[in-house]
Amino acid sequence: MRATPKLRESGNDLLDRLPAEEFDALEPILQRVSLSLKQIVHPFDVDVTHVHFPTTALVSLLLVLEKDDAVETTTVGREGFVGVAVALGVESSPHRVICQLQGESLRLPVRSFLEALRRGPGLTRLIDRYVAFVLRSTGQSVACNALHAVEARASRWLLMSHDQAGRDEFPMTQEFLAVMLGVRRQTVTVVAGALQNAGLIEFHHGVIHVLDRPRLEEAACECYATIRGYYQRVIA
Repeated sequence: MRATPKLRESGNDLLDRLPAEEFDALEPILQRVSLSLKQIVHPFDVDVTHVHFPTTALVSLLLVLEKDDAVETTTVGREGFVGVAVALGVESSPHRVICQLQGESLRLPVRSFLEALRRGPGLTRLIDRYVAFVLRSTGQSVACNALHAVEARASRWLLMSHDQAGRDEFPMTQEFLAVMLGVRRQTVTVVAGALQNAGLIEFHHGVIHVLDRPRLEEAACECYATIRGYYQRVIA
């Protein structure tokens, strides 16, 4: 099935693919907001008030465990949408959603979003297909975390962040990267050092600079290419 061609340049890939009449109906109620680093966008297990379509911001969906430890399940940027549970009829957030790269996002009150879904077949189709992508991506991440080495997983995560950020340099501390990968900070220090010594990235004062993307793709596990390919088939 062919995807809807891009008709707008909102900064978010999903919104850009909406039919013109549906985007025009949404545009007056979309709120452009700034998200700061480590800002909690949605608390865990609390009713969601707004859905988000990031443009330049990058957010992480964290699975919260009993001792309040958290592990990332999904990264969402300009190619995605935050509010999948709402679209499926669940009011509370199953994740803690935090901003991992400060920037802007287009948000929509939940009631307005649900009304737009009811009257907009184009939006409904895009959200349904994005849900399918998230399910596939999450399953791939589970397999990746169980089977692949930390360096390959870190390379995959950096590539995903690079795609969503849309720029070569972005802020990232080793502590935060450790949370994203579900490993100790000391492990991240070793892995980041290896990637830096190989000339793939530069990691300095809480900022990552991607220096050699082709070689970073070689260092990543197969999961990166698999997920990118699935996105292209389902959404793009």
